[in-house]
Amino acid sequence: MGVEDAVRETVARYLDAFSSGERETWLDQFAADATVEDPIGSEKRVGRDAIGGLWDETRGLAERITLELTQGPAVRGHEAAFAFEARTELGDATVVIPIIDVMTFDDDGRIRSQRAFWSDQDLHTE
Repeated sequence: MGVEDAVRETVARYLDAFSSGERETWLDQFAADATVEDPIGSEKRVGRDAIGGLWDETRGLAERITLELTQGPAVRGHEAAFAFEARTELGDATVVIPIIDVMTFDDDGRIRSQRAFWSDQDLHTE
């Protein structure tokens, strides 16, 4: 399998694991020294423990958060970009956040860097 196929599989596992609440599977998609900037402009998180902290903070907001791919991934070599919606169930309402992730990957298809583009201004409820 080529690196682009590995990248596509990693993106799919990343979305699926987050949506199904599988913390360790989600973290396994990242290289040991990976960085995450989510959202852009926030403090960069480096390494598994810091990225795990992002999981804990995010997943602590709601019992259920589902990531639904809306476009992509567009993959070229060791890089990918894709659009998705984070659908957070809060009581009777669902808060939707449109997000674009830009990632780089190592030769094994593990995420080396993730940059998430989203803004509070784009949030809406259903």
